[in-house]
Amino acid sequence: MAIQYFATKAQAEAVPNSQLSWCIVKDGKPWAAYTNNDIIVDPRPTVTKWQFVQACVDAGFTEAQLDAAVLTLIPKRQRFWKYMDKLDRDNPMSGLLRQAILPTPPTVKQWNAIFVAAAGLDPLQV
Repeated sequence: MAIQYFATKAQAEAVPNSQLSWCIVKDGKPWAAYTNNDIIVDPRPTVTKWQFVQACVDAGFTEAQLDAAVLTLIPKRQRFWKYMDKLDRDNPMSGLLRQAILPTPPTVKQWNAIFVAAAGLDPLQV
């Protein structure tokens, strides 16, 4: 319906059923409240690890490739992989994992498609 701009975060939060965003503006109103059709839907939602792995396999990347890529990461990120249950495309771990997949890492376009495909998988229906 509309994008309304506010001087404070509290003012923006007061708009019912809205999506809050900080923005750069010149008029001293750095907070925006998006409503109805102006709400931005993220095309790369957070997915479960199972959804992600299955979408990678469906895209032609094997579990062995994923496992080998994880082993190239620092121990902290290996633990993150081992114990995480959710992942999104913009997580630094995700980007490092993408770059470590060999012999040819997925392109950014392929990586986006994997996350979109993963979001379409129902983790309760195998």
